[in-house]
Amino acid sequence: MTTATVGSAPTALDLLFGPDADAAEALASEILSPGGDQNLGRALAQLPEMTRKAAAQEAATTAAALLKVDLVDVLVRGWREHQDIVSAARRTLAAPGSTELVSMSSHEIRLDQRPSVSVLVDGQRVATLHLGLSIVFGVNALLLGISGGRLTGVRSGRCDITASLAVQGTDLLARRAHLELPGVISLRRGIRLLPIDEYPAGEGSPGEYPGSEPWDTAYTGSRQQVSEFPVEGDDPSTPWWVGTR
Repeated sequence: MTTATVGSAPTALDLLFGPDADAAEALASEILSPGGDQNLGRALAQLPEMTRKAAAQEAATTAAALLKVDLVDVLVRGWREHQDIVSAARRTLAAPGSTELVSMSSHEIRLDQRPSVSVLVDGQRVATLHLGLSIVFGVNALLLGISGGRLTGVRSGRCDITASLAVQGTDLLARRAHLELPGVISLRRGIRLLPIDEYPAGEGSPGEYPGSEPWDTAYTGSRQQVSEFPVEGDDPSTPWWVGTR
């Protein structure tokens, strides 16, 4: 069990490997290990040693970048699907200067992603690295302040996070962390809770929370290009908001 540093922007990569670890190197070692996926290993084994190591390192570097999922982003996206929060956001947007406090019962928010990285050599695909990222947030004692359609305060709240990573269908890592939410969510101008077209012109612009925008492209589920490696998006059948318990 670890506790995130106050003021930091924790990511899934930090949680799984540690903020000071070389995640790309660890993933490259996994790709090249004799005990790794046989199909991937066979594909890379046909390459010259220097090319094989370079391909593994590039794939691992891209995979590590895909794991830089901002954990606060995921939490807020889950809250944006909760009716009480959305209703409070719309009421405060319609009544400038008003503030509402929303108390939330214990709930879970879940993220499941299955990105893949294609390994290309001389323009030809020689292998595909499949990742499975699962993050479950258990939130308790949450009290949110909402004003102007934005999250403007986190008065209280605790969050236990469990993150797991699979490579080629085999579980590789599982980590847990505890967050005191008032300490890790930087609000600045507030975080937008409604679709941008519901705000007056200029009022829904990005920048409320570092790394949180643009919301409409962060987790779309469509295919996304990272360098030369195609990536598969989220599982659209997985709900963000799991519900009270």
